[in-house]
Amino acid sequence: MLSPAQEKQRHQLYARTVEAMGERLRSVSEITAMFAALDWSMQELDRTFTATPPQMKAMVACRAGCSFCCSVPVHVQAHEVLFAAEHIQKNFSPADLAGVIERTATHRVRSSGLLSDERGRLRQPCALLRDNCCSIYAGRPEACRAHHTNNAATCSADLTEPDVAIEKAYIPALRSRMYAVMLGIDEALEANGFDDRAYDFGSALHEALTDSFCSVRWMRRLPAFPDSCLAPE
Repeated sequence: MLSPAQEKQRHQLYARTVEAMGERLRSVSEITAMFAALDWSMQELDRTFTATPPQMKAMVACRAGCSFCCSVPVHVQAHEVLFAAEHIQKNFSPADLAGVIERTATHRVRSSGLLSDERGRLRQPCALLRDNCCSIYAGRPEACRAHHTNNAATCSADLTEPDVAIEKAYIPALRSRMYAVMLGIDEALEANGFDDRAYDFGSALHEALTDSFCSVRWMRRLPAFPDSCLAPE
C-alpha cells in the first residue's frame, strides 16, 4: 500500500516522463534521433532508481550475477526491441551477433503457439544471458530495468515452483516509482502514433536482427513486427 505522498510522487513521475519524452519525440524525424530519444528514456529509468531513497534501495536483493528473473517471459513494446537490437548491432562481434540470432531463433520456435501460462512454465533462459549476467545490460528492456525484489530466495523458488507468489517479494514503493516512468515512456510513444502492441521479447528481437525493415515500418507508425512475435494473451 502506498502512502499519499508516494501516490503523489508516482503521478508526478508519470506526468513528467510523458511530457519530457513527448517533447523529444516531437522533434524526431529520423532513426538516429529516435535512438537518442530512446536512450534518454532508458537512462531516465536508471536515474529514477539511482534517486530512490537509500532506505528503499537497501531493501533490494538483486545483485550482479543474480539471474533468476532472466528465465521468465518478457513482454515488451517495439521500441524496446529496436533499442536492444541497435545495442547488439553496435557492440557485438559478428560471431556474437550470429550466436544471438541462433539463440533467439530457437526461442522463437520453442515458444511458438504456446499460451501465456504454457510459455511461463518453460522457464527458458533469456538468449542474452551469459554467465548469469545480461550481455546487453545498457540496452535491456524497460521491464528488466524496473524489476526489483527484496528476496532472492523467493526468486529462486519461482524458477521451479510456478505457484510461488513472487509479487510478495516486490517492493511496492520502488515498483511504483519505476513503473510510473516506464508507463510514461510508453504513453508518450503511443500518443505519438508508434506501435503499442505487446511483443514477446525473444521472438521480436530475432525478427529485428534479421529484418532491417522493422525499424522502417516502426518509424512510419506501422506494426514493427509480424503477429507471430506478439506476446500471448
